[in-house]
Amino acid sequence: MEVVYGWVKNLVCFYIFITAVLHLLPKESYRKYVRFFEGLLLAILVLTPVLSLFGNRENLSEKIEQMGFFQKMENLKLDTAYLEASQQKIYQEEYEKAICMDIEQMAKRQELQAKKVEVSLTEECLVKHIYIETAFISEDSAKQKAAFAKGAEYPQVYELQKELAKFYQVDEEAIEIVVKE
Repeated sequence: MEVVYGWVKNLVCFYIFITAVLHLLPKESYRKYVRFFEGLLLAILVLTPVLSLFGNRENLSEKIEQMGFFQKMENLKLDTAYLEASQQKIYQEEYEKAICMDIEQMAKRQELQAKKVEVSLTEECLVKHIYIETAFISEDSAKQKAAFAKGAEYPQVYELQKELAKFYQVDEEAIEIVVKE
């Protein structure tokens, strides 16, 4: 008879505890999660004495622990995948910055000042597209620019485009260079 009293006592304490928790929740949206958890615990509380009559109480505890372990393992896998994706994104951003700095140096060698450089990469970190806004550094280059008709290509720009295409192994069409004044 003491077993039944203990069981009823556990159920009453459980209901008092859950009622208090439900009243203390800051948002209504959390109630559905607490109610789901409450249902699981209630099922365990109700089944525990029934299963102990059949001698399967240890099996139930073992199964619950096993399910908890597998859930933790699944959460660990998800966390690891998220961290790997975040790390890959950080590496790709840093690689883009390094490529932009290299392009600025290549432009200087062609007497061009790279005012804006944008690089887009593939998932395998290969250069997909390059966009550069440049201006001429020296007065001679500016005079040479004025000598060319509008719309004609400037030799420095063409050389920079060829150098970038060869260095990053992309088509010249994937490199967009705009000369700003």
